[in-house]
Amino acid sequence: MHKRFNQILFVIVFAVAIFYFVQSKINSAEECAKIAGVWNEVEQTCEQSLEQVIYENLAAAYPITISYPQSDKKIVLDKQHLVENSFYLRGHYQEIIEQAVDGKEALYDRGSLYLNMSKMVLLTRPETGLLYFAAPFVVNTAGSGVFVYIGLFSYDLQSKESEHLDSVLLGDRIREEKINLLDKLIRVDFLAHTKEQAYADYPSDPVEKYLQLLNLSQPGEKAKFKQVKRMHSSWDKDQDGSNDCEADGSCDHTVDYSKVRPE
Repeated sequence: MHKRFNQILFVIVFAVAIFYFVQSKINSAEECAKIAGVWNEVEQTCEQSLEQVIYENLAAAYPITISYPQSDKKIVLDKQHLVENSFYLRGHYQEIIEQAVDGKEALYDRGSLYLNMSKMVLLTRPETGLLYFAAPFVVNTAGSGVFVYIGLFSYDLQSKESEHLDSVLLGDRIREEKINLLDKLIRVDFLAHTKEQAYADYPSDPVEKYLQLLNLSQPGEKAKFKQVKRMHSSWDKDQDGSNDCEADGSCDHTVDYSKVRPE
């Protein structure tokens, strides 16, 4: 009996020692960053970020369903995918267009959706248990285009379920999309192709798209995006909120100030 007690005590002590050893390995801001954690400076501990919690839940037991743009298709993102150091949730769709007849193969409509969780941005805080986030997603139509959208999603902290609420097309084969949260707006920066560029080329035209966030705090109302036209940030070099042309009286009503300022 005494020997059995000593064995159990040894196991407990060993487990505690392992726990503190592991904790000591991530007991710094640098080590915490390596595992995508959030460093609590006051407690000197590594914690999971809310974004990380959402990703882990949607990637495991609570897969998200995305409404395929301009259709009634519902695509379940039940796979994980790593591309260029970005974490994606992936889903696949396939529909038959023509049945196989007389030895002729069937014709299918196929494609894949990739939700970029590495670029997700929280739009609200979880005071009520329901929060909203925006994230880009890619629709690869297996030949006719690689279309990038910005999606609006809700996430319930209690049920751990997420809903796709709205989406806006950014463009075909755009790159370097980044979501910036402003006051009741988000600005999406990305690179698009110029008229002279082929789609096989890396895009070089900087574009900003502004989306107003509607109904985020309206009970019973579905949250959604509304596209709005705003002055491109390149026209406000001193960042005072006003167009630089107002200072020198050079404003011209024929100029589209929502586009990047020519050099």
